[in-house]
Amino acid sequence: MTTETFLQIKKILDDAKVDYTHLTHDHVHTSADAALIRGTNIEDAAKAIILKVQSRNNSLDSSYSFIQAIIPADQRIDLKKLKIILDSKNVSLASPDEVLERTGCTVGSVPPFGKLFNIPIFLDESILKKDFIVFSAGTHTDSIQMKAQDYFAVLEPNIVEIKKK
Repeated sequence: MTTETFLQIKKILDDAKVDYTHLTHDHVHTSADAALIRGTNIEDAAKAIILKVQSRNNSLDSSYSFIQAIIPADQRIDLKKLKIILDSKNVSLASPDEVLERTGCTVGSVPPFGKLFNIPIFLDESILKKDFIVFSAGTHTDSIQMKAQDYFAVLEPNIVEIKKK
């Protein structure tokens, strides 16, 4: 978790001339704690999850790639749905070590900016129905609040339905 990641996000948003609010707060680990300390609703938080995807193309190939899934923080991800959408052999959560290695951030501080890490972004469609989203910005003490539509316009994620019903 680095301030560098936060500064990269800030630059992307500033260059796109997007309005946002930088929130600084005490160290948090969970979405519920973050919502409480930020003074925001947990359902407005965008939770960034790093996943490992094993391709179905070659049954002998055990290699995998990483993607980022973004869902409302009060929801759970449906890995089976995502596996079907991606037509993959397997989709699983990346380990905390893999998350750190791939993003430079610890679990709970990863921002929904997969493009910073050259990771494709898959955004649950329900997030686009929100006016604003709030998310961790690379540290456990920095968050960003911005319009959901601005997030979509800047990052152009793949829109999917991946939260559990």
